[in-house]
Amino acid sequence: MSGIENEKRRMFLKWGAAATMIPIAGCGGDGSDGGPGAVANAASTLASTATADTASARVPDGAALRLSYSQAAGESNILFEGLPLGNGRLGALTGGSPAREALYLNEITLWSGQKDAVDLAYTAAGMGSYQMLGKLYVDLPGHAQASGYSRSLDISNAVARTQYVAGGHTYRREVFCSHPDKVLVMRLSSDGGSHDGTISLVDGQGASVTGSNGILLAQGKLDGVGERYATHVLAMPDSGTVKYDASKGVLTMSRCPALTLIIAARTNYSGIEAEGYLGATDPAALARADVSGAAHLPYRNLLERHLRDYTALFGRFSLDLGKSSDAQRAMTIPDRLKARTASPDIADPELEALYVQFGRYLTIASSRGPLPANLQGLWSVNNNPPWMADYHTDINVQMNYWLADRAGLPECQKPFADYVLSQLPSWERSTQAHFNDAANSNYSNSSGKVAGWTIAISTGIYGGIGWDWSPPASAWYCRTLWNHYQYTLDRDYLRAIYPVLKSACEFWQARLIVDPASGLLVDDRDWSPEHGDHQELGITYAQELVWDLFTNYGTASGTLNLDTDFAATIAGLRSRLYLPKISPTTGQLQEWMEDKVDTGDPQHRHLSPLIGWFEGERIAYDGDPALVAAAKALLTARGTDSFGWGLAWRIACWAKFRDAATCYSMVQKLLRFASGSDSTNGTFTNMFDAYGGNIFQIDANFGGPAAILEMLVQSSMDSIVLLPALPPQWNTGSVKGVRVKGGFSVDLAWKDGKLTSAAITSVGGTGTTLKYGSISKPIVVRKLGRSRFDGALGTA
Repeated sequence: MSGIENEKRRMFLKWGAAATMIPIAGCGGDGSDGGPGAVANAASTLASTATADTASARVPDGAALRLSYSQAAGESNILFEGLPLGNGRLGALTGGSPAREALYLNEITLWSGQKDAVDLAYTAAGMGSYQMLGKLYVDLPGHAQASGYSRSLDISNAVARTQYVAGGHTYRREVFCSHPDKVLVMRLSSDGGSHDGTISLVDGQGASVTGSNGILLAQGKLDGVGERYATHVLAMPDSGTVKYDASKGVLTMSRCPALTLIIAARTNYSGIEAEGYLGATDPAALARADVSGAAHLPYRNLLERHLRDYTALFGRFSLDLGKSSDAQRAMTIPDRLKARTASPDIADPELEALYVQFGRYLTIASSRGPLPANLQGLWSVNNNPPWMADYHTDINVQMNYWLADRAGLPECQKPFADYVLSQLPSWERSTQAHFNDAANSNYSNSSGKVAGWTIAISTGIYGGIGWDWSPPASAWYCRTLWNHYQYTLDRDYLRAIYPVLKSACEFWQARLIVDPASGLLVDDRDWSPEHGDHQELGITYAQELVWDLFTNYGTASGTLNLDTDFAATIAGLRSRLYLPKISPTTGQLQEWMEDKVDTGDPQHRHLSPLIGWFEGERIAYDGDPALVAAAKALLTARGTDSFGWGLAWRIACWAKFRDAATCYSMVQKLLRFASGSDSTNGTFTNMFDAYGGNIFQIDANFGGPAAILEMLVQSSMDSIVLLPALPPQWNTGSVKGVRVKGGFSVDLAWKDGKLTSAAITSVGGTGTTLKYGSISKPIVVRKLGRSRFDGALGTA
């Protein structure tokens, strides 16, 4: 992504729509008729079962991983300090203020924009922009002088908690976002105190809020394609009253020792191109049904259903990088980050392991729904997020999916694949109708031919694309799709993505031209992402990705026994591709066909010309020594500091060179404390990635952990390399459940910097070669079986 100065600003859209009343009562009625009163009657059940500790799937406090804080988030900084929750579709940032709890709400499909827009001006009205759902406030004026305050995000259980003392009573809050029940739940309780105040909902698009006793509703319709949405809030007190104050549009709480809030939101986004991406469903009815279904469950059951669902995913993987000191463990997260920044030579291995696990937490929270994680994952606090919070195609969305398979979360890759498949008809149509337009003079095909599909640097959710066209983006999307097949060997998945690969090959079959000097095939006029001149032929970024695409398509065709004639044609094109050269001037892998000395930005943030090293596979560590040395020379020239995603990319590349010291020096930089009011690239208070100091961008939250895992285990379809870049700061430790290419899961343990044991479990694969140091051992594992090895790779 370019610097903020390159951002094309977008329009701020305002919508208004009249909300309708929801026929669900608050806490009145006896529930005998199974109607509205039945929902209210559930409140009494909630009262007798509202304790998380009884949930059998709960990871106990002593074993749970937590982000801990001694202060509430400031609402003006909630994007940097608020604690993120999500179920893949619905999400929130919670602030935890005793006197004014703020939940900033998001629904991942809530977007502005037009269908099939080819929007080179890059606007919210054209390609579209991610929108904010709204804000929910719980105002408790009597709690303003609270003491004994603490809040935490328990990522082992996906629950945010707040505790404080006010008026001599202890108050507690629990918030979680349930995937099985499709709702956000907040439980407010006390040891004899009272919640007296108001609950209010502010619609993110300016729509009016209506209500009845215990209920708030906002609904509206966005301009552009006309997406509809609704937010439904139900407040259920154990005792006391919650009433709707029509004059103020809020719910008033009176004498409530404890209460439960259930929040649901829906849109009519369907993701089906033939429907214009919008279905005929009523979002308000769907949200009402979600709330009603959840309200009939006791709180304990709601929580346990959430825990069983979440811990089944999160608990697959564990990571121990060594022990931190008692003093480090006692610190809050911001203090710990500040200490790490002030004394980077003092290792904090448990913080670094927590950083990896937090990336897994965010993956589960933001990538289990109808769309993939965007530039901000699931979380935005306004309608004007940087770069639309879109899907950036020249590193960012790809990096969002480096972690899922590696970290034992293959299900969380599915939204990306579903997104590409759903958008493909629009992308094919736009490519074939508009790629050779005069407006695309920088990159259009000089032959006049066009076929298949590609996209621009940015994409939305209604088939639209924005900013400049990016011809290699189709090939990189295909690499991201291909990664999942390499990890899982799932033939059904391969069959599903096969048309995407084939159509991308058709695009490149039409695009490649003959270089008159060499007689080889090269990319037509193009731009090495955000670096150097436009209209360059045969850029390394494109040549590597096209080689990768053609190689993987050939494998897919052979595996599925499809399109043998076309596969032979593509293999012929692959054999004629120009491959990047080594600069005789610098000794570096050339970024462009011409041997240029980069005097403009030699430490450029993008590592695009190294795509064949990582995450492509053409340049291998044990391959051509001259080519490997040239790749290393280019990587060295790019430096060891950047934005978060640039650091993650660099760590992954240096890990492949097995340079633990250089990798670890950049892990430290990923964890630099950023307050949100300076220019620091690093980590905010809530452990979100800080881009340029005051922008949240989630890619490094996935890419950084993935790169750390590359320091511990690397893989290809025929090999697994154990502990390739282990730094002395992680001298003793273990990892369990890390996935590798070829269809395996790996458990490792090491002591004093040396491997002590390894276990390889098949998740579909059967044969590979284990490598550790100078040892190389071919192994066969029974399908879905498990083999164990000692530190010398002998059978244990």
